Amino acid sequence: MIRVRFLLMQSYVTKGILSAIFVVTLLSVFGLMTFHKVYGDGFAMENLPPASVGNMKVSLFIQLTPSVITTDTSIPRTLVLRLFDANTNQTIVHDSFIITVTKASNEQLLMRDTFHTHTGILTLQIKPNNTPGVWSVEGDNDPVLGWMTQGDVPIPVNAPILSEGGLYHIHIELISFKFDQLTFNDTAIPKFDSYLSVGDISNHTITYNNNNYNSEIISYYDKINNDFSFDPSKLQISYSMPFDWNTTRFQDRPIFVHEEIHIPKSFKEFTSTPTYVANMNGNPITGRRLIVDPYSLGDTIIAHILLNKIDIQNFAKTMSPGTNTMDFQLAPAASNVQTSSSVLTDFGGWGINLGWSPTQITANTQNSLKLTFFDAFTEKQVTGDVNYDMKILDKDGNTAISETGLKAKGGIDTQSINLPSNGIYRIEINIKSIVNNGIPDTSRIGIGRGDLVIPSTVKVPEFGPVASLVLVIAIVSVVAVTAKTRLR
Repeated sequence: MIRVRFLLMQSYVTKGILSAIFVVTLLSVFGLMTFHKVYGDGFAMENLPPASVGNMKVSLFIQLTPSVITTDTSIPRTLVLRLFDANTNQTIVHDSFIITVTKASNEQLLMRDTFHTHTGILTLQIKPNNTPGVWSVEGDNDPVLGWMTQGDVPIPVNAPILSEGGLYHIHIELISFKFDQLTFNDTAIPKFDSYLSVGDISNHTITYNNNNYNSEIISYYDKINNDFSFDPSKLQISYSMPFDWNTTRFQDRPIFVHEEIHIPKSFKEFTSTPTYVANMNGNPITGRRLIVDPYSLGDTIIAHILLNKIDIQNFAKTMSPGTNTMDFQLAPAASNVQTSSSVLTDFGGWGINLGWSPTQITANTQNSLKLTFFDAFTEKQVTGDVNYDMKILDKDGNTAISETGLKAKGGIDTQSINLPSNGIYRIEINIKSIVNNGIPDTSRIGIGRGDLVIPSTVKVPEFGPVASLVLVIAIVSVVAVTAKTRLR
């Protein structure tokens, strides 16, 4: 049975949205996600804070895929819900949800409908359309409990969801659980709110000295506005993104903004300098907030702008009333390069403290590197075993050292490093899994990048540095850039 619901016809319980992934993959991911919970804006998945139901604490895992929207419409677009006991991580079966999806930038209704899962995992496969407030669902419908899953088969939903990148507000009301019947009255319904981001890719042409250069921006938080510009007198890129500066909305959850700016190396006036300067709404973006990667794509430099909750809260204090955007600028600049003491991964939300002994690193000598892994969201040391690879590149991007299959027991490891000559090197640490209680968690893989300088500070014009820290994401990202940079 197929039913089509229109915005003006909605009055009570209407239905539909969300994800499809093969059940084996789903169960393995869901079983691991609670080890390292991710909440908040700027992620493509999260475990929502639990709600009290009698003597139980119940929580929702929610995930949007893909994590970055591209022009490839053959990629399945999905949203997955899993209800589970927050104390035991056991999936709770026979659940009904009223799901309302809006675009966070303007709260425009995209879909509202009711779904039921017998297994506790609700998988909806989205076929995007471009008409807000118009959607259809295909499947069996119960007039009270909603659209039913057929075992582990996803429910097809045609809706204006995941047709483009940006920040989505997903409001979920739990109207039944454990039994195929209504559980709560109207005043007792547990409610959950999720703000999930789908990365958006936009392409822009930069004209300089009568030459055209193709640039690209990947915004992992929200779709950028149509105001990209380039100032040739300053060699400065500018653009903006919608943003709600009301900090109370994310007071109890992390928030993260990640922007990638891709510039071709053929634009030598822009890319031949060692470092870059950036600002957001007039505030300098420095240190770990800005990282430049000249290696992941051979013909392109990638500038990462990374703002976490503390950054955003501090910047919010400087915003004028009525400000509703983040305004970004990026331009080349010269700078000193120093050995990184700590890095954060581009995806996954991990950090690594780098302790060198002796602190003054020398060439042709055994230097001891202590690596201490921590969770970037909680800043607590990892207690599980970290499986990782390490690579060190010279200033030309050639591999000087490559170590695979390394393990940091209890989150700590020590490596002996001997480099042949003075200069600036890139160190890359690829986290492949975190093992807790014998179970490997691969849901938050990522690469941390930093500088290694012999001697400890060098000023050079030909090599771009990497900032001391780098943080990205949640989410599990399946961007081609990440795959290319993953250590082998």
